[in-house]
Amino acid sequence: MKMKSVLDSRQLLAARVLADTGSFTLAGQQLFLTQSAVSHAIKSLEAEVECRLFKRSGKGVTLTAAGKHFLEYTDKILAQMETARTLVAPRTTRGKERLRLGVGPRAQEFIMPVVLPAFQREFPNKLVTIEPGNYVQNLELLASGLLDFVFAVKPEGRAGFGYVPLYEDELCFVVGRSHPWAKTKRAAKEDIEGNALVLYQKINNIPQLLTDYFESENVSLGHGVEMSDPESIKDLVRSSMAVGVLSPMLLSKELAEGSLVSIPLGRRPLLRQWGLAYQADQPVTLVDRRFIELCRQAVPGILSRLIGQFVLPVKKTEWPATPALVEGRLKFSGVALLLGSVYNLVDGSIGWRALDSLLLATS
Repeated sequence: MKMKSVLDSRQLLAARVLADTGSFTLAGQQLFLTQSAVSHAIKSLEAEVECRLFKRSGKGVTLTAAGKHFLEYTDKILAQMETARTLVAPRTTRGKERLRLGVGPRAQEFIMPVVLPAFQREFPNKLVTIEPGNYVQNLELLASGLLDFVFAVKPEGRAGFGYVPLYEDELCFVVGRSHPWAKTKRAAKEDIEGNALVLYQKINNIPQLLTDYFESENVSLGHGVEMSDPESIKDLVRSSMAVGVLSPMLLSKELAEGSLVSIPLGRRPLLRQWGLAYQADQPVTLVDRRFIELCRQAVPGILSRLIGQFVLPVKKTEWPATPALVEGRLKFSGVALLLGSVYNLVDGSIGWRALDSLLLATS
């Protein structure tokens, strides 16, 4: 079987710019090409894919239905090519030092808009690049030296990583208000054992954490089945047909209104530490330390707004040490602060797949 030729990235870029501008002339100006060069690139691309991608008319150039579908993949290809270029580039580019971050969508949505403006006001010549990806992928990129920091749960049992804690969260059972556990506020060992596990689709170490936890409690868990829709998980738990194991913060609205109830997993809490992972053998600059400090200062306020409560970062930090963070905590007018849980904010997975949830289907 003869392999088809690889698509030309220059033609793909021309297609994207032409779709944005609707004009061969304007596309040529943006690409620093002549109008005829852009036209030739598009004709060659259409011949290669054996499909008409653009409609030409007196009013300009528009995408065909097939062209719209093709451009969805084109955008992904161009984005991945840019990511590849960024990751393998040296940390210092054109005289500017780069900070390469691995973040999940929630960290990118909530943490980065707070931290990055403050960071870049102080260091306007510092280039910051962000790589979205799941927990495992980002740690692999970090180990390969292609990222400088990763927002993640603390990597357990993996050598070569340093770690700066930002906060902790606790995993709890979550049940519907009509579930028997909602009345007793506890789950007996015999109620937990042997139930089927329904996991939200995720690559992370949460299943192992839960397995280790329940083994230490002498509780046997059943096999797991993955679910892909977080809303379906909520509906299943709310209907009292299943028991969830997840961070209460993810259901703060439901818990506040009483449609769901959180219950401790056992006699002791299952806490997870979240923060920034980095390569232990790489030098950490003063600028890097300032980025860490800004994260530590921002996270409590971010979590407070999300869950409607004051929250603390973890109590102890060994690095970086700063006078304002000697005790590893921030104070808010003497008000008692309460730990919240938003582990999906710093997880390196895509979209709602950042949610590490576990369901125990009840018999």
